[in-house]
Amino acid sequence: MSSRAKFTFPVTTMIACVLCVLVYLSLSELIYENSSSSTPRKQQSPAQDNFALSQPPETGAPGSAAPTPLMVPVSEQAVAEGGQFFTVSCAPCHQADGSGLPGIAPSIRNRDFLAIASDAFIFDTVRKGRIGTAMAPRPDLSNEIVGKIIAYMRSLPVENAITVKVDDLLKFTGNAEAGADKYVRYCANCHGPNGEGYSTGVPGTGIGLPGFLQTVSDDYIFQTLKQGRIGTPMQPFIGARGLANLSESDAHDLIAHLRVLGKRNSPDADSTVAGKGDPIQGKLDFDVNCAACHQSGGEGKIGFAPSIRNRDFLAIATDDFIRTTIRKGRFGTAMASRPDLSTQVVSDIIAYLRALPVSNPIEVKVDSSLSFHGDAEKGLQKYANYCAACHGPKGEGYMAGVPGPGIGLAGFLDTVSDDFILQTIRHGRVGTPMRSFIGAKGIANLTEGDAHDIIARLRAMGKGNLDGQ
Repeated sequence: MSSRAKFTFPVTTMIACVLCVLVYLSLSELIYENSSSSTPRKQQSPAQDNFALSQPPETGAPGSAAPTPLMVPVSEQAVAEGGQFFTVSCAPCHQADGSGLPGIAPSIRNRDFLAIASDAFIFDTVRKGRIGTAMAPRPDLSNEIVGKIIAYMRSLPVENAITVKVDDLLKFTGNAEAGADKYVRYCANCHGPNGEGYSTGVPGTGIGLPGFLQTVSDDYIFQTLKQGRIGTPMQPFIGARGLANLSESDAHDLIAHLRVLGKRNSPDADSTVAGKGDPIQGKLDFDVNCAACHQSGGEGKIGFAPSIRNRDFLAIATDDFIRTTIRKGRFGTAMASRPDLSTQVVSDIIAYLRALPVSNPIEVKVDSSLSFHGDAEKGLQKYANYCAACHGPKGEGYMAGVPGPGIGLAGFLDTVSDDFILQTIRHGRVGTPMRSFIGAKGIANLTEGDAHDIIARLRAMGKGNLDGQ
């Protein structure tokens, strides 16, 4: 027999403990029910309720397992900040309330979209953008910022909220040839003959573009066909209540055809040689790819996008500068890089911009080879005195809630030469708050040396903003 004393637990004590636990659980449940009934919950869009992404989900190809991202509680402050980020980064196309703009950008506050799209799906869309559209990839937005934007979207009130489960692992085996006929009958009028969307002048999105199809699973498309998008021309198509009474098999055929369209619509190797730009075609391309932010006439919108039909801008910016800007975008802003646009399309857009009428046109020669050697320390105070109020304390631009663009962002500074900035300070932007600052006629009577100091300061800002400082 062991020398260790044997511990015995009286049966009566055990019964008493069990009874205490049962009473506690009953009281807890009663208290919870009372508190729930006395404080009704606000109706929110389904999916991630009261949480948002704090790190990027490990999204893969369509059909991969749904990610399980780390979640953090969402506060009222996070939602409010998400609304501010949404206003700067998303609202120019999707509108301030997320309702979208037909022919430009879809509604992202739609009940059915918010029910079908998971947080991970939205995160992936923000990160990767939609190649072939004006939806910019935004790798520059931190995980926290994207999470707050999603939290804001989830906070938007929706009527008659629904819950839809999407199984991203499902892969359907439809008949693409049979789906082609169904696509022509039921989809082409809104989404274009090859699913190109807005670029063909139709009201629907580009559901045949690889940028969309690389993100969505088969079941995402299937549930969209089943649910539709309430309040939009996209109606349910499946079943007796559907617009076309399609069977599930019909839907599988459509999905198979869309996958084929995605391969066909993949960007081909672009020729580096383009014909002379066509301003008439350029107007059409501009309306699809640029007008959402820069407005239909290129006049821009203060706080969102600068004017690109401005006399001084068009005088200072060369065709190569505009072409590079379109190709590379503006890292850190809503200006998307557009490697998907062909050389001819870009040339047509430039031809359209050059054809826009301007009053009292001027000629400005910019020497991109010039490099000035100003004093960044001296430029710090001059920037604070003359630039910060419009462009932000660190040159962040619109993100800081100021009316001017981000002239301290690496995406801008990597594209412009020192002389481009100097000529802009010298000439200003007629018809905008950006005035001439150099010389006796300038608003501040700056010398060229002063301007060189400001340019040096901007270059230092570009490095700081790139490093997240």
